Amino acid sequence: MVKNPIVIAGAGPVGITLADKLSFHGIPVIVLEKSAAPNKEWRASTFHAGTLELLEETGVTEELIARGLKAEKVQYRDRRNGLYAEFDFSLIKDETKYPYRLQLSQATYVQVVYERIKSRPEVDIRFESEVVDYVQDDNGVTVTIKTQNGFETIRTPYLVGTDGGRSTVRKKLGVSFEGYTHEERWLLVGTPVPFNRYIPDLEMVNYISDPDEFLFILRVPEAWRLLYPVPADVPDEVALDPERIQKTMQKALNTTDTFPIVENTIYKIHQRVAGKFYKGRVVLAGDAAHLNSPMGGLGLNSGVHDATDLSKRLIRIYEGANAEAEFEKYSEVRQKVAVEYVKEISEKNTRVVKEKDTEYRLKLQKDMNELANDPIRAKQWILRSAMIASVREQGIGEPPAGVR
Repeated sequence: MVKNPIVIAGAGPVGITLADKLSFHGIPVIVLEKSAAPNKEWRASTFHAGTLELLEETGVTEELIARGLKAEKVQYRDRRNGLYAEFDFSLIKDETKYPYRLQLSQATYVQVVYERIKSRPEVDIRFESEVVDYVQDDNGVTVTIKTQNGFETIRTPYLVGTDGGRSTVRKKLGVSFEGYTHEERWLLVGTPVPFNRYIPDLEMVNYISDPDEFLFILRVPEAWRLLYPVPADVPDEVALDPERIQKTMQKALNTTDTFPIVENTIYKIHQRVAGKFYKGRVVLAGDAAHLNSPMGGLGLNSGVHDATDLSKRLIRIYEGANAEAEFEKYSEVRQKVAVEYVKEISEKNTRVVKEKDTEYRLKLQKDMNELANDPIRAKQWILRSAMIASVREQGIGEPPAGVR
């Protein structure tokens, strides 16, 4: 029987989801977050149908829907030639209660879950507490944390690293993190000005192909967001120059209007997956275990799926199940999803908008058009992109073979 709380490193969307699900089932947790409060950066902004289904258990889904926007169509466009493919999520209305992408910022999600769990007796959330080291043995993990008052140690039966792409937990675990980093950085800009004022038939989610400067346009409750590449030889301070941002937005929307900017973030894009999602009593989830392009809105969602899968296993372990067998199954399934679903979908979306070869770019667009116009194939595409297929095909938290 586990007597001490499970320690979760990181109070982002994955860590907070795991805390919600474990505490909902009476398992005590300590969540350690190096920041002074829940992160308020919007960052990820899409919740897929498969994720909304998994969040029903603790009652989060209903509140998210009340706060978010329902994107019922996804468009693929060419910067010069306009719309070439549109996927209508009504095709999956017989498969799920959520035939849409819910547009809602990551910060809102974290705040919603935080407010729900902060008063639970099973939950201890400690801000300004950063995991800097740990040592594990056969009976548990001793975690060293840095706080405003110096260094402290906590003893826990299991440590879960949900501390992001630069995860300290992963680095000290010593597992590989193979993949690649895109040459260019990507810049995300937000404005409250409606983009469909300039492109009347624009939907809430739009992938726009261009060999020189592709675009990703989407809407969240707070703003319209524009994502575009920054060449490798352009310094951050130049890319973030307000005048340069205005010119990029004006070119994208074919206007001379000036836009008020409510967010601008520049970051590198990675495609990486850990060679193993656990070692001993230390487990990885979310960006600590896998990173991918935002083209598809799969990063946050796959992290929530990790947390859901892992929560089911930790509950069984709490009740006496074999931890090694459960973690091995978790690593196997979630790594498979990260590679065969998340990586595949995000890379395909990235390729179709970035392709520079004219002939091949037109072929990719033609293929996407034919796919969108075939109801049967389009439905299967939507089920995969909505992360319903991965749950149905790979399962979430299913016991290891031979275990009920």
